[in-house]
Amino acid sequence: MKMDWEKEAANEYITYPEGTYRVSINGYEETTASTGTKQIRWKASILEPKEFIGKPITVHTALTDKSLWRTARLVKGCGISLKDLGACEVGSSAFFRALDMCVRRSAYWHLIVTLDNKQRERNEVDDFRVDEDQATPTVGEEDVPDFLKEVKE
Repeated sequence: MKMDWEKEAANEYITYPEGTYRVSINGYEETTASTGTKQIRWKASILEPKEFIGKPITVHTALTDKSLWRTARLVKGCGISLKDLGACEVGSSAFFRALDMCVRRSAYWHLIVTLDNKQRERNEVDDFRVDEDQATPTVGEEDVPDFLKEVKE
C-alpha cells in the first residue's frame, strides 16, 4: 500500500449543519464504492446560505435497482422532465446525456447529519428540490434515444 501524503491530507470532510442548501452541480463521475457498488459521485458548490457560498459538497447515488430512485430524484430536482427522458439502460449514452443535463444547473438539497460506519458525522441528502429561479431545460430531438423516436415510413 502506498501513502500519498497530499492526497490523503486533501480528503478532509466538511459536515454542514442540517438544512436546505441551494447548490450548483459542477459535474459527476462514475465510480465504484469500496463495497463494489457502481455509483455516481456528484460534485457541487453551495450557493446558499451565504455563510457556505463556494464550499464543496459531494453526493453519491448508487446504481442499483433499489437505489435508482435517488438518481431520478436528483435529476428531477435539477428541473429535468423525467417524462421527457423516458427509459434507458443505466450506463448508456442516453443515461449519461440525462446526467449531463444536470451539470451547471442549480437545485435545493436538504441535508441531514448521519453517522457513517466508523461513527463519524456525515451529511446525507434526503430531498432534492427544483430551483424555480432558473429556466426549465427541454429535451431536444437530439437528446431523445433513437428507439424512442417515431418511425416514419
